[in-house]
Amino acid sequence: VGLRRTQRAALSARVRAVAMSDAPPTPADAQAPAAAESSAPVRFAVLGDAFLDISVGPLDAVPAAGADVEVDAVTQHPGGSALNTAWHLAAQGVHASLYAAVGRDRAGKTLEHALRSESRIAEPARTLAILNYQPTATCVALHGAGMDRTFLSAPGAAKTATLSQLLPDGVDALSDVTHVHVGGFYATPGVHGGLASLLAALKKRGVKVSMDPNFDPKGEWRSPAMRGAIRGPGAVDLFMPSEVEACEITGRDTAEEALEALVGDDRSTSETPVRLAVIKRGAAGVLAGDSSGRRWSAPACTVARVVDTNGAGDAFNAGFLRVWSLNAENPDVDAALRAGCASAAIAAQHAGAVGEWAPAAAAVDAQAEAEYGEKQWWQKGILACMAPRKLA
Repeated sequence: VGLRRTQRAALSARVRAVAMSDAPPTPADAQAPAAAESSAPVRFAVLGDAFLDISVGPLDAVPAAGADVEVDAVTQHPGGSALNTAWHLAAQGVHASLYAAVGRDRAGKTLEHALRSESRIAEPARTLAILNYQPTATCVALHGAGMDRTFLSAPGAAKTATLSQLLPDGVDALSDVTHVHVGGFYATPGVHGGLASLLAALKKRGVKVSMDPNFDPKGEWRSPAMRGAIRGPGAVDLFMPSEVEACEITGRDTAEEALEALVGDDRSTSETPVRLAVIKRGAAGVLAGDSSGRRWSAPACTVARVVDTNGAGDAFNAGFLRVWSLNAENPDVDAALRAGCASAAIAAQHAGAVGEWAPAAAAVDAQAEAEYGEKQWWQKGILACMAPRKLA
């Protein structure tokens, strides 16, 4: 999300060290946005999918039928849009709970252990639903610099879990949260039946609701559940699709047209649109707009060395949501976009969608400052002489 690859030298050794270090930042390294965030009474519940990701690569191309291809690594990591977003939110100091389902199997135990021992997600043993007769969702991701990412998914428990299984106490289970984020919408069709009423009830309580739809493997895109999430009383406050997803959902050809369809005035209906939409465009950066007519954009963030872009969009979600949630009534969208792009850039330089390396807020803010902050004349000259190469 918003990524560029370049060979430029670091503009600031201290900022780069904070941004890339796995060690907790010292008080002197802390940035003002992180300090404000830590004192805010923000509590997120993230609802959606949890996967065990198996990463294979790097590859130059998808292997031909019958081939036996040697790769550098086949690794497994926690994954799923909802899990990834909750993991990164918690790493950035936001109180975040995860409501997702796994199976009563070895993959489920692996995810449970990782959530308890490696993440800062609040009480995963309490909020994770364990299904007796469904396998844990698993995804095999093939990746490499010379090919588009390719996924093979067995959605299992993520696909079949219902809202009553994820939230046995209904909306009352979320009584103490200020924000709810729905991740992996298309991977969790079992929750679609009651989602509209849940979102409407949450909004009546003043809870802010965001959603990342992810890719629709069935290619249906404009289901009644999705239409209810982007128009009407259950429309989310913040919609965060990729460019492809936004165009497919709206039936438009470009990200700009899709943005207008999501937040603009549709005279064919009186239903309320999405309040704010953020469209992630990879190397082309990010577009955003709200229903009052304001528009924003952010350029791609520098990535010194791309390792794995799987989950970068979810890392963007967390960086954006952390800053946006500080003042959801009058958010600093520009700052949120920059934080999202910086969070994604750091994620792309690590293997796996999440891990113990997940950056703290100070690291994300330092990366954003290094990329987007004011620079001295000589720093601008260095950058002007560079020719950044963008990811394909």
